[in-house]
Amino acid sequence: MRRTKLSIFAATMVMAMASLSSTAQAEFCKKYKQTSSNAGQCNNCFITIKSLRQIQTYGVKASNGWFAELQWVDGDNSVATGWGRWAGSKTTEGFELDLEQQGSTLRMTMQLVENRKRGQVIRAKFKCVQ
Repeated sequence: MRRTKLSIFAATMVMAMASLSSTAQAEFCKKYKQTSSNAGQCNNCFITIKSLRQIQTYGVKASNGWFAELQWVDGDNSVATGWGRWAGSKTTEGFELDLEQQGSTLRMTMQLVENRKRGQVIRAKFKCVQ
């Protein structure tokens, strides 16, 4: 009887741990609307995110003209980091971009890179709309 109780307890713990890990890693939505930014409010700013799950990559495109390619961080599909630039830019420089999903809120940190030096940091929040 004791062995049966231990088996049930162990099975319950495994199921609980699997449940916690799946809820902790909520994948990005497909479309977000900006709700705040230290670079100024933009009521018509959206970003769209395309997931390439098989290679743990995201393609991100913004309505105000930038795009980026990000990799999942440590296999977590709710956190990503990478590199982007503004469409039409003639330079290879751009910005580093970090995204983190928390519920329906997306936090973005963009650090501009100019002349191989890190520059202004833009922080913004977005809300999932799709």
